[in-house]
Amino acid sequence: MLSNVTCLADLVRNAAQRDPAAVAIEHDTGRRLTYAEVWERSRRLANALLGRGAKPGDRVALFAQNSPQFLESYIGLQLAGLVAVPANYRLTPPELSHLLDNSGATALLIGAEYLPHLDALRQAGKRVPGLVIVYGAAADHEQAYERAIERAPATLPPRTFGVHDPAAIFYTSGTTGFPKGAVMSHAVILSRFGSWGWRYGITEEEVTLVPGPIFHQSFGSIALITLCVGGKVVLRRDFSPERALGDLQAHGVTWAFLVPTMLAAVVKEANGLGRTLELPRLRGLMSSGSRLPLATVEGFEAAFPKARLADTYGWTESGWITYCKHEDILASDRSVGRASFGCEIAILDEAGVELPRGTEGGIYACNPVPFLGYHANPEATQAMRTGKWETGGDVGVIDERGFLHIVDRRKDLIISGGENIYPAEIERVLAEHPKVFEVAVVGVADEKWGESPRACVVPRPGVTVSIEELAAFCDGKLARYKHPRSLFTLDVLPRSSMGKVLRRELREQFSKPERKTET
Repeated sequence: MLSNVTCLADLVRNAAQRDPAAVAIEHDTGRRLTYAEVWERSRRLANALLGRGAKPGDRVALFAQNSPQFLESYIGLQLAGLVAVPANYRLTPPELSHLLDNSGATALLIGAEYLPHLDALRQAGKRVPGLVIVYGAAADHEQAYERAIERAPATLPPRTFGVHDPAAIFYTSGTTGFPKGAVMSHAVILSRFGSWGWRYGITEEEVTLVPGPIFHQSFGSIALITLCVGGKVVLRRDFSPERALGDLQAHGVTWAFLVPTMLAAVVKEANGLGRTLELPRLRGLMSSGSRLPLATVEGFEAAFPKARLADTYGWTESGWITYCKHEDILASDRSVGRASFGCEIAILDEAGVELPRGTEGGIYACNPVPFLGYHANPEATQAMRTGKWETGGDVGVIDERGFLHIVDRRKDLIISGGENIYPAEIERVLAEHPKVFEVAVVGVADEKWGESPRACVVPRPGVTVSIEELAAFCDGKLARYKHPRSLFTLDVLPRSSMGKVLRRELREQFSKPERKTET
């Protein structure tokens, strides 16, 4: 029996049928697309790819900054039964090459400014997908996006996939130095969008500000949920607190998702005005990624007294698993909230046994529809699952009222400006530096970014090394946000009896006033 809704594109279709003239997306350039236009252009993109040899189930990478075309491409890929592989546009050519090879992407949608990445891959003898479409005007490139959709029919492509087939692969930073691809089925996306949309109260009356990169599951999901229900997305190419604050006022924004560093910057900008803003339509802001500083919470209440603040917690594979509403952010002793709608959370011990409330252990979640696993990596999939439960590796405790408290985040993970960074990615590169004997990377507090990577280096005998040398060595190998921003030199790395580097001991040193550090 066929379902009337197999993928998120079907929900966008419903929204377009309800009110085709409603504005769906408004971008920095001033361009406004109605639902009728988005729906037609998405169909044309689906047919353009299928007409060029793409087959349902093929992986298609997206490597570009925010644009209406990115969102309509995502919808079009779903219509065609193609698997979207959003890529961080800050990746270097070698990092992009790994993603393309690991996912097996046969097609690539790319921003014109990133075409030099493909030149670099070809020069290095690396594989480039056979089908490349370039975002830009028809006159800009033979394979320009606008040229492709102009030539393609607007008919509905045949439905050759099911709700449990793969829809997207989201790459997460890897503990082994290489990112892993988390595969989501159409059922996963529909289930999560339904539960999140209900929990966050997103309706067709929403005007959602999306100032962060939509290759991220977070910002991308918020934008697409808004389009699924028929709301308006105010999409920005990049973020600045001044512009975000202006958007809240100029566009009648009702709701937005901001990572903690963005939220703190907007709150600071608003409080710096010395007056209360008139924002009659703003109902709330939501954040996620790390616990909100008390100063940000208090600053939000001063700047936006009529709006509500919410916080969430989760990880790529399981999505947002908790929700903390405004009145509970402080009243729950700074927890990250209770289990989100449709989700179960639990604390398990190392044997996989569920622990009673008030007991510390591993944080696990169970969603109605679990993700399909890591692409071509069954070992990693098995390692993060225990029965029906999935874990992101964090340690926490659930109190007697059901609120989750984070005790220790994934020990190695660094969250810098909302981006997840695993030290192993940086260490893999720095270990090749001729002056480095041993290296461990940890996160340290950063006033601007929340955290930043610090390289803890044992230099080779008789040499000295500087942070400038290490950062320069990372150029072209790692995205710039992954570059170490400070250096700590020492004679030997602290290790356990089993030879494992004791990162906690390194982090503890940086909380002390005296330390041998270069910045």
